[in-house]
Amino acid sequence: MKLNEYRMNKKWSYGRLAMLLGCSHATVCRRWCLPNTHPNSMIPDRKFMRAILRLTDGAVQPNDFYME
Repeated sequence: MKLNEYRMNKKWSYGRLAMLLGCSHATVCRRWCLPNTHPNSMIPDRKFMRAILRLTDGAVQPNDFYME
């Protein structure tokens, strides 16, 4: 499952997602939610990847950021 899909299912804003993940700014989370083919797309670093796994209870996996 993609992070953006998970976020939308929960009806969370990018700001809420950033707060729950301990991210400094909602723009970073928005970039994690973009398709990996988008030029502004970013892949979370290891620290945030762990936080995403915990927050989503494994629904969003690291390979979800690489696979389209």
